[in-house]
Order: sequence, then structure tokens, then C-alpha cells
Amino acid sequence: MLDIAARLSPPPELVLGPGDDAAVLRPTGGESIVLSVDLSIEGIHFRRAWLTWEAIGYRATAAALSDLAAVAARPLGALVSVALPVELDTSVYLQLASGMTEALAGAGAALLGGDTSRSPGPAVIDVTVVGAAEEPLTRAGAAPGDQAWVTGRLGGAAAAVLALQSRFEPPPGARRRFERPIPRWREARWLAERDIPTALIDLSDGLAGDARHIARASGVGLRLRVDAMPLDDALEGWSDTGAARRIAAGGGEDYELLFTAAAGHVERVRSAFEQAFDLELTRVGDVVEGGGVAWIDRAGEPVDPPVPAGFDHFATGSA
Repeated sequence: MLDIAARLSPPPELVLGPGDDAAVLRPTGGESIVLSVDLSIEGIHFRRAWLTWEAIGYRATAAALSDLAAVAARPLGALVSVALPVELDTSVYLQLASGMTEALAGAGAALLGGDTSRSPGPAVIDVTVVGAAEEPLTRAGAAPGDQAWVTGRLGGAAAAVLALQSRFEPPPGARRRFERPIPRWREARWLAERDIPTALIDLSDGLAGDARHIARASGVGLRLRVDAMPLDDALEGWSDTGAARRIAAGGGEDYELLFTAAAGHVERVRSAFEQAFDLELTRVGDVVEGGGVAWIDRAGEPVDPPVPAGFDHFATGSA
């Protein structure tokens, strides 16, 4: 792992880095340490036939970094462990390292340490990320009267997976959303610094599933407009609007943000946010009393949920 560390600029909080038995971090300003771990297993979370090893390394690291975005924490570094099957040679490790380096460098994070081993089965990548935040946001905090918003567009990663499952090459934009997701930690911190979100989560399981997480943690209901979801370019123009909405609502691994905010608060900063990040904000619904997630049409009438649960890329047995 030292070759990855050598290509990254360590944050000032890193007192002792790779090369010793443990890393030492000393955050400043009374911040809380934020930790999260994300496991990627071949055949469950990725397939060699679909992605280069570099992309696999990037995605595994970006997914973990997105968990820091979900609490509006700034990344400090990551601990990475990799176990590869015996038939894979050193070049695979180097490709994985290249992708991991790209993701960590994009977040200004350091490699804090890690381990490598042989696996008797599939390839396994384990990424533990470390971040810091003065006031980490959570899924709890949404209140009746709040509005629900998302960043960016939804369904691109799932559209790419569906194409790959059908042995088609995905549209370039969709493939990039699948291969190179962008952890929205900068956007999350920008919003948090302006006291906008009351509850926050990253869209790793899909809008339908992650909205339920906020509803459950906050003890409220979410009412989402099925026609308000911002569709990824890969889904725009589909003749089957229902299918496009199912993918947007259930498609996991978009790694955009879903957050709630008091009525009128987002509108005050929306233009500045979109100019700062070249990323749109879309209101997708409201927080109400009760529980769970309900879906409505443009007129406010109840409609059937686009999907019954968060989308699982590999539920069809494609892995």
C-alpha cells in the first residue's frame, strides 16, 4: 500500500502515516472523527467482465467516501485491504491501486494504511474511510413541513447495469456514472455550512429505499412526486416512462444526496449552489406526519410506488 500513499498528499491532520503499525490522526478545532466501512465482493458488488480493475478500485473507494458525504464530513483518509484470487498477478493490484489513488486524490484524502492477501475465492476489497465534521448530519431530523430535495440526476448507474446485463454497451454518460461516481461530500458540506439540511443521506440504495431510511430514522413520512424525479440523460426520452421512473427511483449507486430542508430554505441558496457545483437541485417531495414513503402524481393524487424496495443491481442473478 505504500506505493499508493507516496502518490497522495497527506492532510495536516495526519501525524503518523503508512509504514508504521498504525496511523495517527489529530483533528483540529474540536471536530468529531467520522468512520465508515464499505466492502466490495466480486460477483456481488462488481464483475470483472464489466469493469477494468482500475475502475473497480475507484468505485470501491468512492462508495466508502460517499458515506462521509452522507453525514457532511470532510475526508481525511482511508484504510484499504485487498484479497485477490491466486490466478491474478501483481499487475491487478497495481491497477486497483491506480483507481484507489484517483478516488482518494479527488477527495484530498490520504492512504492511512492497509493490507493485502490472497483469497481462496473471489476478489474482496475493504475500504474504511476516516473523516471529520464539527456537527455531523444524520438521517434523523426531518420534520413535517420540510421539503425533500436531491442533487443531480438519478438512474444513470442502474441504466448502465441494465445495458451490461443485456450485453449492450451503455451510453458513455451512464457508463461514467457507473464507473466513476462522484462522492458529494463537498456539496454536502456546502449545504451544511449554511444550515440547510435537517436530514441527509447518500443515494447508494436508490431514492425509494433511502427515503425510507430517512422516514424511519426521523419518525416521519415522506411524500414523493413520481414525476418530479430528475432523470439521468440515459433515461430521458424513453418511450416507457414508467420503466425510466422505476430505474430512477430504485437504481442504486448514483451516490447523489437526498436531504430534507425547511420550506423556503433551499430556494435562497439554490442558484449559488448550482453555480458553485454545476449540479442541479430538485425538489422531489415533502415531509409529512406519519411514517414510510408515499408516492403521488403531479396533482397530488396517490399512485403505486415505482419500485417496492431499493434496487439491487445483482438481484437478477447476473453476477
